[in-house]
Amino acid sequence: MKLTRPEISGAFADLGVLIPLEAALIAVNGLNPTSTLLGVGIVYIAAGWYFRLPMPVQPLKALAAIAIARELSPDVIAAGALLMSLSLVVLAVSGAMDRVYAVIPIPVVRGIQLGLAYVLIRGAFNMLEKPLSPSVPQMTLSVGEVAVPVMLALAPLFLLGIALLVKKPIVPASLAVLAAGIAVGLYLGRWHGTSVLGPAPITPSVPGIGAFGTAAAVLLTAQLPLTIANSVIATTDAARMYFPDQAHRVTPRRLSLSIALSNLWAGLFGGLPSCHGSGGLTAHYKMGARSPLATTLLGVILIALAILFGSAAQSVRTLVPLPFFGVLLLFVGVQHAALALNVERRSDLGYVALAGVMAVLFDGNLAYAGALTLCVYWALQGLQRLAPTARAA
Repeated sequence: MKLTRPEISGAFADLGVLIPLEAALIAVNGLNPTSTLLGVGIVYIAAGWYFRLPMPVQPLKALAAIAIARELSPDVIAAGALLMSLSLVVLAVSGAMDRVYAVIPIPVVRGIQLGLAYVLIRGAFNMLEKPLSPSVPQMTLSVGEVAVPVMLALAPLFLLGIALLVKKPIVPASLAVLAAGIAVGLYLGRWHGTSVLGPAPITPSVPGIGAFGTAAAVLLTAQLPLTIANSVIATTDAARMYFPDQAHRVTPRRLSLSIALSNLWAGLFGGLPSCHGSGGLTAHYKMGARSPLATTLLGVILIALAILFGSAAQSVRTLVPLPFFGVLLLFVGVQHAALALNVERRSDLGYVALAGVMAVLFDGNLAYAGALTLCVYWALQGLQRLAPTARAA
């Protein structure tokens, strides 16, 4: 294995998901800035070498979104992480997760992935519409008679540039986007430098009983179905699609235990509740990552940032304007949609499309979309089995 330019590009491909949510949880909810990146960095390195793939590490999206919207305390978030950890251990050790994977057909898994592509693309557009700096008025370009935010208007050019750099990696594509973001951020005065360096103190603790009650009612019920659908089932499928000769270690049981371990850190040390995800795997793969060297590089950098700049967390994280992360996220969403449409039979596209439509109707809830599509799949399969019997009678 060698750390090539494509590997370097693939290493940074998934930051469009990680950094915005992590920064928001620090700013709004008061999570420990050192513990968040330190935990993610350690998991990136450990998971990559355990699975022998560029295994992604992402925030638990539903948990993070609810926590930010409700301004939940670090105690409640930590309790949610511990409940997720316990739930996944039970599902893995009992064999229930493998049985769930066995009964969900590939067309439904692909449909869940199409739903995730919608969630990623929607999130990307939300980021692209943000101003480049809070202190600067929104810059727009006229498209016909409509004023469009400048980054949204330029998004097709950015996508073309990323695609060209992925195909011919003169420089790593994701680093090129981030470098452009840093340059724009510095020009617009987004850097508010601080002399406070070093890590923020980390103190292990266990959340109170009340925090567990709130977390179970508000966070676990929303996050666990999504984790099973995307982080375990869809990630297993994506790994076998992208790495057919290397993905034998990626099983629902092992993914569940890996996610459980990462959330044990988050629950005890106030870190970032995290998971693996099929969208993240697409991001790393499509940007050039083919080995755990890519995610090891990112993990080492995240650990270094946590230790050196933990106390200066917000200054470092807000230097790159959010729309530049949106560019990366948009590319990942488009690539993930292409993965979702890769089915063996054209007739299976109906189930994929149904799950995608349901994801839109249920406002991005992949658990609901997947469950409904699965019910339709089983119902139609049952009718097909009954039809020959009815004709014979």
